[in-house]
Amino acid sequence: MKLHQLRALVCIHETGSLQDASAVLHLTQSALSRAIKELESELGITLLVRSNKGMKLTEYGQRMLGHARQALESVRRARQEIEDMKGLVVSEITIGVTPVTALLHPLKQALVEFQQLYPQATLRVLEMRPTQLLQHLRDGLLDFALTSQLPASTVGLDWQPLCRVKGAVVVRKDHPLRHVKSLRLLQQAQWISVDPLTDSQSQFNQLFEGSALARPRKVFECTAMNLAIKLLIDSNVVMTMSEAALGHDLVGLSDMSKYLHKVEIQEPVPDYFVNLVCVNRSFLTKTAGQLFSMLQARLL
Repeated sequence: MKLHQLRALVCIHETGSLQDASAVLHLTQSALSRAIKELESELGITLLVRSNKGMKLTEYGQRMLGHARQALESVRRARQEIEDMKGLVVSEITIGVTPVTALLHPLKQALVEFQQLYPQATLRVLEMRPTQLLQHLRDGLLDFALTSQLPASTVGLDWQPLCRVKGAVVVRKDHPLRHVKSLRLLQQAQWISVDPLTDSQSQFNQLFEGSALARPRKVFECTAMNLAIKLLIDSNVVMTMSEAALGHDLVGLSDMSKYLHKVEIQEPVPDYFVNLVCVNRSFLTKTAGQLFSMLQARLL
């Protein structure tokens, strides 16, 4: 198994055709086809098949894709680490955050301090849902992530628990159910889930599971956080969010607590578990490791 074969597999999948992949990689189509055939022959499986929409991954190919991306990213980081030590390149670091962890004040402080210490470093901060963060980590697209949710399984990833953020059930200020005291009385209301409903570990699902209640039937799945909050303010929906978010400027509003009301239910609302996560901390580049340590020190 060779790097050029893995690179060919990833590029053909991302472009959808041999022709486009050959243009991106500056190789002939026959060279790309040969690389894939050699990899398939070595593994004894079929990775790609032609369809009316171009080249499509088989089930084996889909499984292989994640490993290929991770291997290529590991090689890139190893090369960057060596060149960085030699002073030949500028470090590139990509981290992921969730809407909950993006509001943590220590995160902002650590990023400002890091930029002052490493002004030449290229830093990217990507916001996404917790399940997306873990998939990006496994695919090698992130150096590490600051997540707010524990998955069903932590196998294959390096987890560093940091702190908890209190959760809350929230409605708009004049919602007719704003004064109810039981989650049961909110079951018939229209809810918004900012995580996929299939995510059993989400705050929304854990809220009802922890109270031994069935999930509401009327649920609007909306993973666009700003849109979800605007719907929360302008309609009679219910949502879970962090208590910290109530005092933040999220969608052009100076103070969210002026527009939203925390429902004081008797059932416990799950906390958000803040963790630093990477595939393997020993694999982080020197500068990425420094930022990881700075966040760890500020949030523990």
